[in-house]
Order: sequence, then structure tokens, then C-alpha cells
Amino acid sequence: MNVTAVTYTNLTAELEDIVRELEPLVLAHAPTAEAERRMAPEVMSALADSGLMKMWVPKELGGMELPPNAALSVMETLARTDPATGWVVSNSVFISMLYQFLPAPVLDDLLGKPDVVTCGSFVPPGKATENTDGYTLNGTWSFGSATDYATSLVVLSWLTDDDGPVLGAEGDPVTVLAFLDPDDVTLLDTWYTLGLRATGSTHFKAEAVDVPRDRTYLLGPWEQTEGPFTGPLYRLGLIVDAVRIAQVGIGIAQGALEEFVELASTKTPAYTETLTADRATVQERVARAQALVQAGRHTLAAAVAEGWDSVQDGSRITGPACVPMGLAASFALDAAVQAVDLLYESGGSTAFRDESPLQTRFRDLQTLRQNAIASWSRYESLGKFILGRQSDWPFHLL
Repeated sequence: MNVTAVTYTNLTAELEDIVRELEPLVLAHAPTAEAERRMAPEVMSALADSGLMKMWVPKELGGMELPPNAALSVMETLARTDPATGWVVSNSVFISMLYQFLPAPVLDDLLGKPDVVTCGSFVPPGKATENTDGYTLNGTWSFGSATDYATSLVVLSWLTDDDGPVLGAEGDPVTVLAFLDPDDVTLLDTWYTLGLRATGSTHFKAEAVDVPRDRTYLLGPWEQTEGPFTGPLYRLGLIVDAVRIAQVGIGIAQGALEEFVELASTKTPAYTETLTADRATVQERVARAQALVQAGRHTLAAAVAEGWDSVQDGSRITGPACVPMGLAASFALDAAVQAVDLLYESGGSTAFRDESPLQTRFRDLQTLRQNAIASWSRYESLGKFILGRQSDWPFHLL
């Protein structure tokens, strides 16, 4: 079923149905994807065909332009089924929003296709040198999730000349976003990690790649006044990236909770006669875990709903306005980690085995929690705003 044919009034329910239809395929290929450290081609093909990658692509370009909480619900459901799939889809969906400052013909070329898979990375910054027709890029970027399957790649680079980085009026490096043909980069075999192994978030390298000017823009205020990206969704700003990361964490934790309940209902610890589910300590821990997952989910939903309401009048979320959603993201991700810690500890020796889904989710969440965009480090950045200081996180200021 192609989601582009779904009527808007039933969109969320239809999308959730599509996720459920994909579940057997995703689960069947999950062990191989984990071992090979990349998404299975069968799964990526099905995801692209489903249209899920275009949840935040504008309707004008054949996407769904889905309200934020509806799309976040889909991302959580995917992560609940399989953490790597939830991550890859959420990442691609967010990255599609970064294309909005490109000219119309380029937008149509890069986002108008039905099988779009947008990928890329901002870290570490590459080097862009201006030439007659655009920029020449050199760099090696990390965390290129699903780059094996990318239809285009967005990268962040600092503009440089013979004297080094070019500085803007405020003394900060001038930053170029460039959209590359995947054939112009070399994928490096670097993704050896604790968790989220199946995401294939490897390094990739560009050497003296010339990028036409119309496939680049200078990073600046996140404000679009014309074209397909003028709707309220795109006024939420870059803080929505933190939210979707945290929502994936909640999905991972929800899946762990369900798997633990199944385990506790069948396991009797060695040298005891009491089923795990009948132990008072376990009952207390599982209740606390569910409370943490619920709290994280509801905090995210409420903050995003308030943000969504606030941009309906043309306002956009930037600067101190990032605080509610940013705090919700860091809180929810931390809550998810605490919940899975409780469950993993309660799972005993069963939980640490490679065949244990609980072990996989524990590893995946420990990996996800290190993402700087929604990690505990952002509490300090957001606290600066609360105290009337400037945030040290540059993406809060766009």
C-alpha cells in the first residue's frame, strides 16, 4: 500500500497499519542486519515503497507533511518493533526538512521521487572552497546512517580560503550545507559499536567533490517565506531533531517493557520456586519502568503539541522558544534509559545473552543516549536560556 494514496483524515491510523504490515519483514531481517551492520536491502526497499520516509516532505513534493506528533507516533512504533529501523526512518524523515532552502527544480529532483531516502551528517564539519560554479568539498563525516541506500546526502562544511575558515559578521565560521550525489562519496567501514549496529551509521568521505551552487546554501536563520516549505511544520525549527531522537528512545523502551513482561511471565529464577512476575521487587521495578516510559511519552507529546500550536500564527521556534521541546527531549531520553536499566537488571542472566531482545535494546539505548542533540548535555545549553544567558548549542539559535 502506498501512503501517498491515503486520505488525510485517516492518515495516522493508515500509517500505523503500514508499520504493522512491515513488522514481519523487519523482524525477519533484524538478526542479519545486526550481524552485517547495515539495514537489509529488502527492508529499505519496503520502507521506501511505503512512503514512510516522506512523512515530513511537503505535500507539494509528493510527501505527507504530517503534523509532528502523528509522525513521531509512527517513529515510536517503528522503534518499538526494531530500534534500528525506527532510527533510520526518523533520521531520514528529519533530514528531508533540511532541503528547504534549495531552489524549486533541485527540490523536485531530490525530494520529488517516490523512493526518496535522505541521509547525511553534520559532524565533523568538512571544508568547502568556493569555485566558479559553487563549492569544492573535502571531508570525512561520521554517523552516516543508511548511507548505503541514500538517494542524496546532505553534509555540513565550513567555508575556507587560503587563510583558513571564513568568518561571518558575528565572528563565527560561515557554514555551507551541500547536497551530494552518493556516487561522489566513499563509504568507510567504521561502524563497530555497542548498539544500533544495523543502522549502518558509517563514516563517508568526499575528496575534491565539486557541488553546483544550486545544490548548496549557507546556514542561517531557519525561516522560509516562499515555496513548499512554508507550512507550520517547518517553523518548528531544528529542535524537532531532538524530539524525534527522544521518541525513538521511548519506542525502544516500550519494546523492552513488553519483552520483559513476556520474560517475567515464563521465567523462574534458579533455586527458587517463584515466577519472576510474582516477585515483589520485580513488580515494583516494572511499575517504575512503565511510569518512566509514560512520563517521557506524555512530556514529549505535550511539549510538541504546545510548539505546534505556537507556530500556527507564523511564528517559528528558535532561541529561548526551544526550551520546552528541548527539555522534553532530554528528559524523555533519560527516562527511557532509566526504564530499560530497571528492566535489564530485573532480567537476570537471561538478559545479558546475545539472543535476548532485552540485551539488544539495552545496547541500542545506551548508544542512542550518547547523541549530543538530545543528551543530558543539552540541559546545560537550555538552562542558559532559562537564566537569561546565550545557549552554547548553535542549532538552538537558527
